[in-house]
Amino acid sequence: MKSASRMCMRVFVIVFFVGIILLPGGSVLAVPIQDQGLRLPKPGEMVLSSEKDIPEHIWIARQYLKAGKFKNVISICEQVLDLKANEIDARACMAAAYKGIGDEKKFNTEVGLIKKQAPGSPALYLALAQTYLFLKDFKDAESSYKKGLKTATDKTDLHMGLAALYTRKGRIKEASAQYLEVLKTKNIADKHFLNANFSLCRIGLQQKDYDGVIKRAGMVTELYPPIPKGYQFLANAYLGKGETDQAVKVYEKLMEVNSKTPVSYQELALTYSDKLNDYQNAFRYAEEAVRKFPEDAKSQDVLGWVYYNKGRYAEALKGFQTAVRLVPNSPQYHYHLGLAYQKMGEKIEAKGAFEQALDLLGPNAVKELLVKKLRNRIDQCK
Repeated sequence: MKSASRMCMRVFVIVFFVGIILLPGGSVLAVPIQDQGLRLPKPGEMVLSSEKDIPEHIWIARQYLKAGKFKNVISICEQVLDLKANEIDARACMAAAYKGIGDEKKFNTEVGLIKKQAPGSPALYLALAQTYLFLKDFKDAESSYKKGLKTATDKTDLHMGLAALYTRKGRIKEASAQYLEVLKTKNIADKHFLNANFSLCRIGLQQKDYDGVIKRAGMVTELYPPIPKGYQFLANAYLGKGETDQAVKVYEKLMEVNSKTPVSYQELALTYSDKLNDYQNAFRYAEEAVRKFPEDAKSQDVLGWVYYNKGRYAEALKGFQTAVRLVPNSPQYHYHLGLAYQKMGEKIEAKGAFEQALDLLGPNAVKELLVKKLRNRIDQCK
């Protein structure tokens, strides 16, 4: 357990968040949504002038590795290694990229150097797993994580990666076991502590273990009171138990401890709209979110959703249009835009919005379900 002195520290810890696609009838469907505004620089656009630039270059190389842009990975890593020849993370990414393009000779050369320079590093196994995941070779990805766990000194990222893979494949019990292993780590980093606990909360919600989620999420909110995600899991568990009043109290508490986030206003608006049919309070919180955070796309989208639920489609359309303008690459906002157009009888515009949402959908665990829903909507507009 973390000491009390850590409760209010590291407020700005980066954690993975779950976007929400809102569906008609008050139901919600959770999907991982990446930062839609993210544009990775091309290798030629990057400047590597000193060693302080290396972490950013390696981060970008890893993103390209996940995307299967193996030649870009090699180009970036070559620059890093020219500046710092013993940079293991760069060499590991480059080795994995060579594996991705099928250059076994260069792959084996890099592997030999890695094993000589840093035999206890998890970097190679993590990078190889990302290559295999891109290639949809889940068996070899799992094998890479497991090989790393046998030899690596620091196993935390390997446990996290293997847990994510098991979750993706629906092997929930095994995923939970990996996250619990992470939480046994001494002096665990905040990001790993939070991600492991949030992942276990997500699994708990899927399995309807609401009391378990309440206990775990409640612990996290006590340790890290400003971080909104813990409150979202806590409130969702209460909603799962039908205790809507408790969920409202959770978000009111978040509003007290962190006035800088729009999450409390957004979630209260959705709770009053979707769960309580209390549109007076729903509009109050949705409008407050837009007033306080006018450039926040989700706040605009939530206001549009409350109007949509109320049947005020022209006003909903304005909110969805603003959200799309602020974050044009979000499938969620285009989907909502299409719903409003469809309700207004504007089939051509609705069809275009649904098609745009379909084009923007990236790989995720519920993609097939979303694709089916979008295609049904497109068919309705013909």
